[in-house]
Amino acid sequence: MHPRSPKASVTLMVLCCVTVLGIALASYLAVSNQAMKLSNRAYAQDVSRHLAEMGLERALDSFANSTFSSWTLSGITATLATPLTISTSHYGNSGLTTEVKLRVDHYRDTATNMARNWSWLTAYAVNAFVYYQGVWYLCISASPAGTAPSNATYWKSAPEPWSSAATYKIGNIALSGGSAYRCILAHANQVPPNGTYWTPYSVAAWNSGTSYSVDDVVLAGGAAYRCIAANSNNTPPNTTYWLSAPIIYAEGIATLPDGTTAIKTQLRAYVAPAPLFSNAAGATTYTNLASSGTVDSYNSNLATSYAAQVGTTTNYSAVIAGGNASSTAVSITTVTVKGYVAAPSSTTPPYAPLWNYGAATVTGSAATGVDLTRVSRSPYIPQFDIQAVTGAGNLPAAAGAGTILNQGAISLGTPGASTPSIYNITATYDGGTPYTGLDLWQSNHDLTIDGPVILNVSGLFRIRAGSITISNTGSLEIYFSGLLDIGNASFASAGIDNNTNDPKKCLIASTNATNTSGNHYLRTQRPFIGVIYMPNAYLHMQNSGFSNQLYGALSAKNIYFQHTANLHYDTSLRTAGRIGTFIDGPFLISEWRELTNPAERVVLP
Repeated sequence: MHPRSPKASVTLMVLCCVTVLGIALASYLAVSNQAMKLSNRAYAQDVSRHLAEMGLERALDSFANSTFSSWTLSGITATLATPLTISTSHYGNSGLTTEVKLRVDHYRDTATNMARNWSWLTAYAVNAFVYYQGVWYLCISASPAGTAPSNATYWKSAPEPWSSAATYKIGNIALSGGSAYRCILAHANQVPPNGTYWTPYSVAAWNSGTSYSVDDVVLAGGAAYRCIAANSNNTPPNTTYWLSAPIIYAEGIATLPDGTTAIKTQLRAYVAPAPLFSNAAGATTYTNLASSGTVDSYNSNLATSYAAQVGTTTNYSAVIAGGNASSTAVSITTVTVKGYVAAPSSTTPPYAPLWNYGAATVTGSAATGVDLTRVSRSPYIPQFDIQAVTGAGNLPAAAGAGTILNQGAISLGTPGASTPSIYNITATYDGGTPYTGLDLWQSNHDLTIDGPVILNVSGLFRIRAGSITISNTGSLEIYFSGLLDIGNASFASAGIDNNTNDPKKCLIASTNATNTSGNHYLRTQRPFIGVIYMPNAYLHMQNSGFSNQLYGALSAKNIYFQHTANLHYDTSLRTAGRIGTFIDGPFLISEWRELTNPAERVVLP
């Protein structure tokens, strides 16, 4: 036997080691390659989601402005004709190619009266599509002016996800927790399946082999549709047979460098008008409640009065908001806030420097103290543009000379009118002398509003000893450019008497930019039922010696309650849609979700 060569043994060992290293390296490379693929897919997934979110914004812009010229329109559906593409340079050296596909159901078309806020002044034609008190409705029979969508003879409601802000009427259908419910008693903020207000309603996925009857509810693309004409094998959203709320579908697609792997994210969003008065008192800079009082809420759409709603769920939804991010945004002393405080501040006491409080109460129940769950660091204080008033003319001869309002008892507006009477006012007579603006200085300056009226005032708006009465058939919008001064401690009758008891029918709006205390006053001794919008001004609530009851909402640059603050926010303002004929009325996405279930997704061309 020959002895084994030492060199051969070493060579064998080296070969074995190299083999093991090769296998390990190959395995490592395989694992690394797989990890890289997973990383690329994760990155592409994130990109596709961002693309879809961008698509929602793009579609919402087209919806709000009725700009669908580059879209393909079919029935109620608008589809983006050519998908949006984003330059690859935005994604570094990833090699991704991208596109965004969009579809809007019930797109907003002003020419055919689609997708807008219901107006009590308008007579609607069949297929008009309107938003009313938080719910979308389709006109099924020509509707006379003033016939609210709660009237089932003329209107059919679209099924939608349940909302705490909506005012539900009998027959409305809402989805909650994966189930559908039908309203059996008008209400607000009562969560299904509360049996006093809701009853379960059958809902199932749409099936081409099923025959559907009127009022059947199906799910298609994850959205709910209500049958408005008996049919079979007619796929939603065919508007002849099916009714839904306005819906946006946005799909973001990120294709990997291999050109064959496309990562997709599809989002579905519901659309609604954006509220202007989302807060009881909202100031973009500073809201100061410097004394005592109560801030709470109610809903004027309900049959019950404010007093009857005290202690109910609707009574704890008021929001006091301030937007100053560099100094104090909200200050409350001994006021009881039944609801929330919103300011960009710390969430721990003493909330300094952006929220100061004394012996105040912020609560959602009868408990006292500051409930931290009722504190938000994200105030939403809408600022919509006030447009120039158009279509205004001279006052009627019995009311004034041209644009100068007479002294004495004056009536404006026509009861039951389908369009508002719009008048320019440059001055008001007092003892034969005209004084600039709408100036109800004397006790015999009494203005009655009998129908829908819009006043375009050049100069101040002041009520010192006179009054404005809005009758049950009236509504009033006042746009002015000067100072505000409503009421006087020496004249108990001075102020505005809104007999409709609806704050939405008394709008005071100003473009004045005087933003210092002591210029714009609300100090009426009468209860004030209305809304005030002064986005560039300092609104001063001065009511020493009496407790001023305010029903509605306030929005300004600064808001100061010098004395007792008794403010009762009307939660119906959150779903009122556009308030003010000459104030912008944008739309927002009320709810959206990612469609992870393939059965919920729609096919976008």
